[in-house]
Amino acid sequence: MTNTLRTIYRYWTLLLALAVMLQVGFAAYGAFYSASKLEDQTGSDETKRITEKVFEHGFDIHVGFGYIIFLGALVLFLLALGARLGRPRIWWNLGLPILVAIQIALFAWGGYDVPVLGFFHGVNALVIAGLVGSLAAREWRRSSPVDAATGTAPPPR
Repeated sequence: MTNTLRTIYRYWTLLLALAVMLQVGFAAYGAFYSASKLEDQTGSDETKRITEKVFEHGFDIHVGFGYIIFLGALVLFLLALGARLGRPRIWWNLGLPILVAIQIALFAWGGYDVPVLGFFHGVNALVIAGLVGSLAAREWRRSSPVDAATGTAPPPR
């Protein structure tokens, strides 16, 4: 059972890393969609405005997908516990849903009231991408039967 959970964990890390990259793309879409709506308007730069509806249309998929990533990070943590990966690796897996919760609660929700938090939303997104990418890369290296650089098998777990 533990080997099966480790295999599921390995694939889940990859899926979550891809989801985080997709999430960054959704944020870019929201920004450029909003910017394109400003370009469609005539008049001086001072009179150009977008509505809340236009803004939300651009960012709704980013917002909704963020909650899916949070749930995926929780599942990853539970898989890490079930696969008995060891304390240091479990702590790293716990860090991911904590960072995503901070991303949602403090930076996304709080950013509406305190716009400077948007800066930290972007920086924290990079930290999340780095962490989940690192977890995925480490897990896939561990599962590799032969190290491509040295041609030898990795040390036992």
